[in-house]
Amino acid sequence: MIILQEALLLVLFVNNFANADDFELSVYFNLGTSEQHGIIRCRQGGTKLKTEYHLIVIKKNPKYTILRNLDLEANVIGDAEGDFYCDKGELTLRKSIKTTENFIHLHIFLVEVYLIKDSIFDIAKIKLSSARNYFAQSKFINEAGHTLVKTAHIEESVNPESVDPIIANSDLLYRIEIRRKAN
Repeated sequence: MIILQEALLLVLFVNNFANADDFELSVYFNLGTSEQHGIIRCRQGGTKLKTEYHLIVIKKNPKYTILRNLDLEANVIGDAEGDFYCDKGELTLRKSIKTTENFIHLHIFLVEVYLIKDSIFDIAKIKLSSARNYFAQSKFINEAGHTLVKTAHIEESVNPESVDPIIANSDLLYRIEIRRKAN
């Protein structure tokens, strides 16, 4: 009986281990571009007043405190923070993610922290299925306010001569890259 229980535990462990995966996530977000194009608005005195920003990655829907501020400890798997003027600054987050599943689904938010009711901006929702090893997404905005989202499922080397003229004349708002770690 004991041998049967040990065998069953071993099968469950191997099965869970086989479905588990490790991922590398990299997120870049440009505050200056977001303010310039009206995605975030500087509060009164914002260009002269430093504000706390968080670039957060959450697996599930965000949880809020009683004051409607984001609970930065619940469901958060990555957080890059800094004090910036809202029209200047860049946030970069690099994170290794270990999960029991062989796919990943993430929500990325920018949080402008206040005493009561944070401002929360939904940046992107990304998925890396079990059939893929790589996902990259970049969002560009031009002077007219038109956006271009470029998504790739394989790593590409960029030839400077082959850059899309729309992208060349646009500002990068964010770049997200996630890859499955090689075992």
